Amino acid sequence: MKITNKLNLPAGLVKAVSTERHNEPGCISATTLLQGVKHIILTDRHWDELEDDVSDRIWAIWGTAVHSLLEQEGENDFTEQVMNYPVGDIALTGCIDNYDMQNGIICDYKTASVWKVKFNDFEDWYNQGMIYAWLLAKNGFKVKQCRFIALLKDHSKTEAARDYQYPKNPVYVYEFDVTFRNLLRIEKYIKTKVREYVRCAALGDGDIPPCTPDERWDKATKYAVKKEGRKTAIRLLDKQAEAEEMAADLGKGHFVETRLGESTKCLSYCRCCGFCNYYQSYVKAVDEKEEKAAA
Repeated sequence: MKITNKLNLPAGLVKAVSTERHNEPGCISATTLLQGVKHIILTDRHWDELEDDVSDRIWAIWGTAVHSLLEQEGENDFTEQVMNYPVGDIALTGCIDNYDMQNGIICDYKTASVWKVKFNDFEDWYNQGMIYAWLLAKNGFKVKQCRFIALLKDHSKTEAARDYQYPKNPVYVYEFDVTFRNLLRIEKYIKTKVREYVRCAALGDGDIPPCTPDERWDKATKYAVKKEGRKTAIRLLDKQAEAEEMAADLGKGHFVETRLGESTKCLSYCRCCGFCNYYQSYVKAVDEKEEKAAA
């Protein structure tokens, strides 16, 4: 991957955020497995052609700070330990920030936005923690609990005092118990995802199925019923016909505003989108919808 430096930032900063290929041949990491199969394969195939700018990777520096913090963990813990276990011909790996051997607790450190907490958006952390628990269990360790310690980089004390749904502190703990049943569920997820990865690895770029809506962070198109002179919507609906019916019932001065959905990751967070035929078709469709809406 090529790291650009559009803002001419110091060389030390460039070095701190530079990255190497995440997966060795025949291996796939726990965090990689959580991504869409198309994203995984295209990133690997086109690694040397991908570009990212220093300014877009600035939060990666947090990793260095976390490593220093982990050196101070308890004597019964191990830190930054890489676990692996074969799934068919692929070795699944995971680098665990901290594991408390005495109490069977996995601890992982994150930086996050307060929106992750407000929206209770923890499915990716849950799956990551369960994959780590599965790897530890396969290597003979017992796990009772997973804890994610999140530092909320955009926390505001003012908003915390004003909004009861807003996180009260700049540190948030997300934790859950590890059960045998959930280990079986994550094992099924792992084996299914690895099989799909192996199958698609033999396909050409354009033949690999697109990432799922969840993996693309899709937001559905919404239809806002609005009134002339009012900034906010009266109601936000999923179906255009229902919105138009409501606007008609409300009478003169009411209208429907279409708020186009989007594949958020594709548009803003996918480094391999330039090699993705789904992305290219998606952008074309978005442009056509916007032109139609503006007409």
